[in-house]
Amino acid sequence: MKTPVAVISANAEMLSREIGGNEWLSNIQYENERMGGLVKQLLDLSRAENTEVPMEQVDFSRIVTGEALAFESLAFDQGKALQSDIEEGVLLTGNPSQLTQLVSILLDNAIRHSTGSEIGLSLKAQGHTAVLSVINEGDAIPDEKQKQLFDRFYRIDEARSNEGQHYGLGLSIAKAVVEKHSGSIHVSCQDGKVRFTAAIPIKK
Repeated sequence: MKTPVAVISANAEMLSREIGGNEWLSNIQYENERMGGLVKQLLDLSRAENTEVPMEQVDFSRIVTGEALAFESLAFDQGKALQSDIEEGVLLTGNPSQLTQLVSILLDNAIRHSTGSEIGLSLKAQGHTAVLSVINEGDAIPDEKQKQLFDRFYRIDEARSNEGQHYGLGLSIAKAVVEKHSGSIHVSCQDGKVRFTAAIPIKK
């Protein structure tokens, strides 16, 4: 699927240079970019589920801190503040790229869906488990929908299903990454807050 997307992109770019601005051509380019984003997410999901990735000792605290810094400006642009509580020195055996993607997905999800002004991020070592939590203010999610949140292409708000480059695959990828690291992930709703918690065994 990557090849035809790349071919369409190249041809559209050449046409744009020849004929200049054109409403129909702009629409082709926009939809092709969206298709490219979808293909990338499908590949990410396939890799997370089916590919054996190299594992190494990882400072998970540094990964989470790095992603927190990256998302602080995004939250600020949307009138929100990211509050972090990250325990130092949480080490585990994992894949740095996938763990970075996990944190990124959860933070992006929280910022996009928060109805309040604060996003909470925490990382703690609890016994032999690294516990990552991301919290945002939001409407309670019914129990039957909580079970479907990690399904492919599932979106609670179908009216916004075509928003940006989001296709209901992010949480599926997050779940696949956590399970690849022998962990678990779940969502809970209480007192107007939605919390996603990923628990990953610490294997040194």
